[in-house]
Amino acid sequence: MKNFDNFFGSTTIGKKGQVVVPMETRKKMGWKESDKLLVFGLSNNTVVLTKLEHVKKFANNLEKKLNKVKKYINKAVK
Repeated sequence: MKNFDNFFGSTTIGKKGQVVVPMETRKKMGWKESDKLLVFGLSNNTVVLTKLEHVKKFANNLEKKLNKVKKYINKAVK
C-alpha cells in the first residue's frame, strides 16, 4: 500500500450481511445511492470496492489499446 491518506475508519457487517460505507468515503469517492459497485477479493483477505462505471471505462480503453496491439502483431507476423 502506498499510504493511508484515505483511511476512513471502520464499519460493521449487519445481520443481513450489509455494510455501511462511511459518509466521508462516499463523498470522497463520489458514490451516491443506487450506484453500482464491483467487489473484488484479493489474495490477502482484502476486499476492494470500485464504481462499476470506472471499471467499464477502464475495460473499454484497455480493449481499444489491445486491438491496436493485435493489429500491430498481425502486421508483424505476415
